[in-house]
Parts: sequence; structure tokens; C-alpha cells
Amino acid sequence: MTTNLELFIVFVKLGMTLVFLRAFIKSKRRSALLLSLGWLTSATLPARIPSFYGIQIAPILMGVATSFTLLGILLLVEEETGRRSPLAMHVTLPLIPAAYGTLEATMSRSCANTYAVSGALLLIGGVVLIEFLSRYYHERAKLFGMVIVISGMASMVYPLIYFNGFISDDMVVYSAALLAVLTAYAYYELIYSRRFLAVDKIRSEDGLSKVDIPAGVRIMSLKELKEVSPRLKGFPVLAFLRGIEPGEGWITYWIRSIDGPNTIPPTSLYKITQLTSQYFHEMRAVGKQGIVIVEAPEFLRLYNDLRGVLKMLSALRDMALLFNGTLIIVTEKDVWKKEEWSLLTRTLQ
Repeated sequence: MTTNLELFIVFVKLGMTLVFLRAFIKSKRRSALLLSLGWLTSATLPARIPSFYGIQIAPILMGVATSFTLLGILLLVEEETGRRSPLAMHVTLPLIPAAYGTLEATMSRSCANTYAVSGALLLIGGVVLIEFLSRYYHERAKLFGMVIVISGMASMVYPLIYFNGFISDDMVVYSAALLAVLTAYAYYELIYSRRFLAVDKIRSEDGLSKVDIPAGVRIMSLKELKEVSPRLKGFPVLAFLRGIEPGEGWITYWIRSIDGPNTIPPTSLYKITQLTSQYFHEMRAVGKQGIVIVEAPEFLRLYNDLRGVLKMLSALRDMALLFNGTLIIVTEKDVWKKEEWSLLTRTLQ
């Protein structure tokens, strides 16, 4: 390729590195950081780094870039579903392209096979992403997954069609740039989608500007919540529930250990924090007081250490105070040990 085209590819990939790095800084998602590292590593490929003691560097860089991308995809699925992939998958799937690239680097002067292997694994990663996230994000998940699948297919056929002269340098560069932009767009559409809150509908509704519930943090018994619930009828309360009947218009997620529609595993404390943050941001955007209900934190305690649960509740409390919203924790004093109840009440003060 000409020097100008090589520089263009480098700038495109560095641009994507910054895009995903910004997503990491804004959302604190490890998946975004790993995807950013994948772009950064692949940006060095056009630089034609010389061999090191007879070992070609390009296949290693290609394999490592794919490893970061695959690990980012696995973590994205974990972040969104709250379910951890098997440790063996986290280790072996990303390790394969890096190991293969290293092997080819020591045995060949080409990285064609590494491109093919990496492409096949990216194709699998895209299919996995579509399968696990489509139930939550529908078309957005399919878009992101298909971009990954197409990228994998392009990587698989690239050595065959380019080194045999079937496509020009310009076509390679422009195709790579297009896929990069599509990847960034699809990722942002996925992680910043308003899938659980119809903001435009709330903005157009009458009678939702105020609710008869003071802002702040409250611990309620189940009986007290039932007395308050009629005042929340029709309001888009974000509720994380175990077994109580949600009110009309509530945005409900069920905390359960079995999979199902709108369920969050009890080990997915991160997901509760993420959804609450997005909810308060969106409610403030439409000028509404956000109200969040968390039922049965003692159930979360069964699946997590107490420190983790209290840390999550502390984060929810801080968000409620910051956004002048309301956080209602539904629990009973007698289900907690004395010292645990004391820690819980102090955390929510």
C-alpha cells in the first residue's frame, strides 16, 4: 500500500481507539476498554514493523488485536446479561488468535493464516453477541453483531482476494474505514439505547410532572410500600422486584436466579447500578423526579458478600440524592442480623 493509504488506516483506527476509550471513561465498561485496546493494537499493523530476531511482528499484533476484541465481546455479553461466561471460554477463545499469530510469526513471513483464523473467531463472536443480546436489544444487538460477523468474514477472505490482486489498495482502505465507523455506531447504539424507558412518551404525558413522594432515601416494609403504591399508579417507577405486584406503568425488572424476560440475576449488582444511573439521567432530561424501588436486598445478600451489596446500595443512594430522586428499599428488619441491619441503615442515611 502507499504511504498515504497506510497513514489513513492508522488514523482511522486511532480514531476508533479514542471513540471506545471515551465510551470506557463515560460508562466504566471494561468491554469498551478492551475493544479500544483492540483498535489500538491493530493500528500498528500498517506500520510494517520489522522482524525481531527473525520473528515477524505483524501476525502477533493481528492475533493480539483479535484477542482484545473477542474478550471485549465476551465482557459486553456478561455486562448486559449479568451472566458470566465459563472461565474456560474467557481464557481459551481470546488466547487462540494470539497464540496462533505467535506460532505463525516464528514459522512464516506471512500473516495470512492469522487473518483467516482471527476472522473465523470474530464471526463466532458476532453470532454469540446476537444470540445473547437480541432478547434485550433486538435490532441494535443484531446490527452490532452483524458488523462483527462481516468484519470476521472480511478478515477471512482478505488474504485470498488481496494478495491475488482481486481488490485494490483503495478498496481495502475504504472498506476498513466503513467497517470501523459502523462498529463504533453500532456499539454506541447498543450501550446507550433507551430500551427500558420511552422518554418521548413520558414527556407528552399529562399529570406526571409531580408525584406525592418526597425525594430522598427511604427504607420501607412491604406493608408500607403497598400503602404508597396507589400514589405511584401510572408513573414510570424503575422497580427491581422479587415477588410483589408492580404498579401500573412501572418499569419492572425481576431479580431471579433463573433466566427470563426482564430478569436480572442476583449476582448482577452492576446491572442494577447501570440501569438506575441511566434511568435518573433520562428522567432529569424530561424534567421528572425519578423513583427507584429495590425489593428484598436480603435476597441479593444470599448471592453476594455484604460489602458488595452495601456498595451497590450506596451508589444508588448517591444517585438519588444527586438527581433529586427517590430511592425506596423494601425490606424487613427481622430478616437481617443486628450488625447487618445497622450497616444497612447507616449506608442509606
